Amino acid sequence: MKVGIIGPIWLAIPPHGYGGTEDVVYNLVNGLFDRGNDVTLFGSKTSKVKAKVIPTVDKPLRDKKVEWTNVSYIIHHITEAFDRASDFDILHMHLNKSQDYIALPLAKNLKTPVLFTIHFKVPSPSYKEDRYLVLTKYKNLPFTSISNSQRDNTPLNFIATVYNCLDIKNYPFSLRHDDYFVWLGKVNPVKGTKEAILAAKKARVKLYVMGAVDPGVPAMLSYYEEEVRPLLDEKQIIWKGEVSIEEKAKILGGARGLLNPILWEEPFGLVMAEAMACGTPVISFNRGAAPEIITDGKTGFLVNTLDEMVDKMGKIDQIQREECRKSASEKFTIQKMVEGYEKAYKMTIDGWEKFKK
Repeated sequence: MKVGIIGPIWLAIPPHGYGGTEDVVYNLVNGLFDRGNDVTLFGSKTSKVKAKVIPTVDKPLRDKKVEWTNVSYIIHHITEAFDRASDFDILHMHLNKSQDYIALPLAKNLKTPVLFTIHFKVPSPSYKEDRYLVLTKYKNLPFTSISNSQRDNTPLNFIATVYNCLDIKNYPFSLRHDDYFVWLGKVNPVKGTKEAILAAKKARVKLYVMGAVDPGVPAMLSYYEEEVRPLLDEKQIIWKGEVSIEEKAKILGGARGLLNPILWEEPFGLVMAEAMACGTPVISFNRGAAPEIITDGKTGFLVNTLDEMVDKMGKIDQIQREECRKSASEKFTIQKMVEGYEKAYKMTIDGWEKFKK
């Protein structure tokens, strides 16, 4: 199958540190290639994958210090792929930001089928109504969700749920742990950076904070400077910042547990799967896809408040680390994700004329 993958162009592929969607796209491109598909990635010239790369920018936009609100680079990126649509059996468009919506009306006029994967919380009439209006205008196009919870109460034509994956070999299993917890992700109020710190302080445990601060988003930078940074003391609450994949796996593997007090309906949450792959249990707020990733009482705990999180931190050693590794190895492999998308590609190709009406 000749597949054109249109990935994000903000961070490197593969990512050097933080970059969940970029990591997923990297594994998808390589996984499809390994299964004998003819794959092309549309992305940054610096992308390093097994397949062919058609560069649409010279380097990732964050490295160029481009504002997150920029539209022109995105239009150029997407149209470069759509202009070559006839070269492929299918295009796979990864919707990662609202600027990517330009691909929706473009797809309606193509003979080549286009599959859309949404990597964010799906808008609704009460949540980003303007974006909801655009998505629902093109609701009959084929979409895949990255969790079942992501598609709740949405009118979009979701033809499959395909979980994100990770490369298990990059996350060595650790049966033993040191005496600290960890928080991992992009520093953001809805991802609970501050709440994880407050829980660690209340439980009187050491916490490593591994996070990416995006200077291109003023609100995120202000959140870090005003609400997170003052809580860092480098003794109990230790800032690690954005680290390499190797260092991330080492810190995750040595932790007693990962704290994930999310304050939104997160559509997946790859950090939870990464921790579990290392054998590290997760304590997460019971929101979004967390119940699909964590088996409560077996691979971690699902809680509703910070007090409950603090309580479960004292019980974290009840979780068998082997069970965490087993669950991640069975549910979030490259092979399972690639097979899921190959099936979705066939469904898209078979039903394209109906979907684009």
